Amino acid sequence: MHEMTLAAGVVTEVERCLGDFKPGASVVSVTLQVGKLRAVVPDALTFCFEVVSQGTPVEGARLIIEQIPVRVRCAPCASEWTVTEVEFMCPVCEGPVEVLQGKELLLRAIEIDDGTE
Repeated sequence: MHEMTLAAGVVTEVERCLGDFKPGASVVSVTLQVGKLRAVVPDALTFCFEVVSQGTPVEGARLIIEQIPVRVRCAPCASEWTVTEVEFMCPVCEGPVEVLQGKELLLRAIEIDDGTE
């Protein structure tokens, strides 16, 4: 299950970012953008995030996962579309396609409560 490794990496990065704030600051939420081609199971990643964040300043933070659809472009005819099934041939000209999005794994946002308003 690669979700455990991903979750551990996210917690490490969030902890590193938290170092820029005053002691006692807490993480409210973490937002990730995950491309569908990453083969990440959102429920598994959420569970792993909760497990690896225990005992850290990230414990109790809500993990928000934004799934990014697979989007492709046909090189020969420049058609673009969102892939819903695994097929990487252009439906217009049957040319090969280039993946435009869907492989992302981005730490998009960290919401932190630093005790000030």
